[in-house]
Amino acid sequence: GEAVVPVANCDVKEYNSNPKEQLPFKEYVEYWREYIRNGYRSSRGCLYLKDWHLSRSGLIPNASTPGIAFPEQDVYTTPVYFSSDWLNEYWDAVAVDDFRFVYMGPKG
Repeated sequence: GEAVVPVANCDVKEYNSNPKEQLPFKEYVEYWREYIRNGYRSSRGCLYLKDWHLSRSGLIPNASTPGIAFPEQDVYTTPVYFSSDWLNEYWDAVAVDDFRFVYMGPKG
């Protein structure tokens, strides 16, 4: 729950995109539950967790292993249909970036 995640406000457009803010994952889940309880409405707008690099996220305050949010967990496995994961094979080799993202949020 302490991981910090990128959250987009889908009700606001800036330069043909949605502005993002960083929230603790726990806070985002609380928002999402409240959003559902309120009939899919919130004064904060429709927030969507978008482009979270879970497998390399280092955004945990005072993390023991910088650069990896969950070092003891294997949080990503390439689905069999995409087993030729050539893009991530390259980025894993140079240890700079990855293209493994988490997206989640309320309907709408």
